[in-house]
Amino acid sequence: MNTYGELQLNISTDGPGIVLYSDKAIKCSEGEDFFSKEFNTPEKVAEHLKKGDIIGFNTGGPGQFVLKIREGYPSEQTISDYLTAIRLALEVIGGKVNIIDVYWLSEWSDEVPDEQTVAMEDGFYYVTVLTKKPSSGIYGDNQEILLYFKLIEEMPILTWTGIPQLF
Repeated sequence: MNTYGELQLNISTDGPGIVLYSDKAIKCSEGEDFFSKEFNTPEKVAEHLKKGDIIGFNTGGPGQFVLKIREGYPSEQTISDYLTAIRLALEVIGGKVNIIDVYWLSEWSDEVPDEQTVAMEDGFYYVTVLTKKPSSGIYGDNQEILLYFKLIEEMPILTWTGIPQLF
């Protein structure tokens, strides 16, 4: 498991998105198809985004992603350098956040590789997600995604009505 702060994770996806959740915030049985049951329509995704129990974003397709985990909020310079940005919120219960390919939700497993987990204090977090098109011009081609986590006092009211697009 990685320690929260200045951290870089490399993740390869087969699906069109990345999902973040805390083990204790989601109740799911081993092998269950959580994707079909709970995460396969914009409306279902929006429900979870508003609860902050499992959150995700559409990357536009599969690929190789370089996730840079940071604490706090991005600077004005970072915001101007990364033209695509979204703000989500996540409840962390159990001191750990898992970061996975959205397709992994099709066959739930409590086992997530250590290199895709981040140790984090329990609580509510704003999650600011930023990216820009890779220099190759191809989304998913070692695309850099910044994830800023800011601890807050309570779950904010979010108004997402669908799946956040990060492209």
